[in-house]
Amino acid sequence: MPRAGPACLTCRQKCRKCDRARPDCQRCVSKGLVCGGYPEQFRFCGIASRGKWKGARIPVSNRSSTRLQSRPSNNVPSEVHETPTSEVTVTVVPAKVDQASPAESDGNSKPPTNDVLVPGNSPGERSRPLPELPDDVTTLLSSSNTARLLSHYDEIICPHQIAEVGFGAENPYRAYILPLARKKIGLLYAVLGLSASHLGRLIDDEFLHEATAVEYRMKAIRALSEEIRKSQRTSLLEDEQDTVLAIIQILLLHDISESGVSSHGIHITGAMSVCKQLLIAEGLHGRRQRAVFFLGNLAWLDIIRAFAGSERMCFSQDIRELVACASDRKFELVNGCPREVFLVIGGALEKAKEYTLGWLTSDDYQIALLVARHKLYSWDPRGREYPSSDSLWLAIAEAFQFACILRILRLLDPLKPARSPDIQECVTRILDATALISSECSLLEILVLPLFMAGSDSISRHAQYYVLTRLREIERRSEFRNPVPADLLRKVWDARAAQTPDDDTNISWTTFAYCPELIRQHDYLII
Repeated sequence: MPRAGPACLTCRQKCRKCDRARPDCQRCVSKGLVCGGYPEQFRFCGIASRGKWKGARIPVSNRSSTRLQSRPSNNVPSEVHETPTSEVTVTVVPAKVDQASPAESDGNSKPPTNDVLVPGNSPGERSRPLPELPDDVTTLLSSSNTARLLSHYDEIICPHQIAEVGFGAENPYRAYILPLARKKIGLLYAVLGLSASHLGRLIDDEFLHEATAVEYRMKAIRALSEEIRKSQRTSLLEDEQDTVLAIIQILLLHDISESGVSSHGIHITGAMSVCKQLLIAEGLHGRRQRAVFFLGNLAWLDIIRAFAGSERMCFSQDIRELVACASDRKFELVNGCPREVFLVIGGALEKAKEYTLGWLTSDDYQIALLVARHKLYSWDPRGREYPSSDSLWLAIAEAFQFACILRILRLLDPLKPARSPDIQECVTRILDATALISSECSLLEILVLPLFMAGSDSISRHAQYYVLTRLREIERRSEFRNPVPADLLRKVWDARAAQTPDDDTNISWTTFAYCPELIRQHDYLII
């Protein structure tokens, strides 16, 4: 078999696998990057994925319908930015080439055509073809493969996205997303992509996980782009607004299940145009519970990414307050964090962003953090209502309370030694609270962030072992693999272990979630 053509310039410089599609690498397109192109003397391309696909020759597909526009310069990521008029547009921002991030190196290469030749003894031996992806919902829903993937999403994925009511009919991931996906093809593509990726990993089906899932995901991203562009020209209908928010959430779940990293943070940022349009048109109220549910989850994910760097925050405190007032118990069931704590830490991180951007003086910033710290210390988890009467919700609330206190303490003094009494008090309170949740309890699955925050300042080996053990229990229960928390913790612990005995300067986990070569940082989704 002839040697496959060269990888595109972007994939080569990022040291990752390229699918060699023409005129642009689909791998770059699916990641929101501009393909750097190929040497002119090569006319054919192949794929360089893992396993049986490696080295396979494929026909070049016609991708003239691709809507991303390239500039002559190479290696520039395409990002979604918020304009001064509160609109979101797709722009191309020059940047240095970043090192391969977890999101870029997850190995998801895909054949870009429907007819792929598998290398072997016979050059005509063919693999399973990629599914034909129609542009209408009715045809796509009639496919047996669609029925299989929707069933997997409904029966396996949905129950683990929300505590206590996971297997019930009132599960919002069933009640909201599935009916909407049967009407809106972009959301249907997103759900099928997530389901194909998840199922492919569970049954060790490389084709389903790599080729099929990425094909669906790319279609969903294109549909999302079209909806956001449409929102700039005209007001979206209620179903269209909710579809955009739902697609973004499903794409983020896909990122979490693949790598735990969302490249360049474009998904949450892209939700803002629809969010602001919704607020301007009618605000948030009980009638729009579907929109409130999606916005509540995205607002919490916005805080999660701001834990790694406050400048990444997108939602405003006003929006968070509206979400907290309009949300019901589903907010805590999905995200774990009590809404009062959610508002305090959101406000503190917003002040941190303002200080980072030079909009706030150092004195005002310190005062804001001290006030936030006082509010969290004085907040009594026993004095509020929880989603159910289960006493374990008190432990959940305390774990999130001290995880947020720990983040504020680090904002106040990033270099404070990990062995400081106030730091270790937070670690102990979090670990003691989480120890009350058994491995058989569904509430365990919403404790990733508190466990991670405690682990980032755990200095004893038994505490570190406990944190990793609990994270593995969560992975086994949820069947979702998010490698980011454990990977970041090991980097922190290894760096601390390499310090000299007289050096107790803090090693912050945030330094391992920041790439100086990137203009727009990746989102680290520690959930």
